[in-house]
Amino acid sequence: MSMFDKKFFDSPIGLKQILAYELYVNHGLYQKEIASFLGCSNNTVANYVKKLNKYKHLKDFNLVLESKANEVEKALECIKKQCELDEG
Repeated sequence: MSMFDKKFFDSPIGLKQILAYELYVNHGLYQKEIASFLGCSNNTVANYVKKLNKYKHLKDFNLVLESKANEVEKALECIKKQCELDEG
């Protein structure tokens, strides 16, 4: 995907990329935590973030991020619960 494609982010892999980007860039989670949640490697998370970072100036990209806010919140809750389980 060289050009920005809004429809791509409705696919499962597109959503994974959005979650990785949002959780890392806007919520400050560690790549390791995100990778564990998404079932991928730290490098994959880093690649997703790098890939999407080039779109951060686009209005359409920011609209896509806003449209996925509920999924991001659910992921944050799930990761938080998992962290509590790990500590307890």
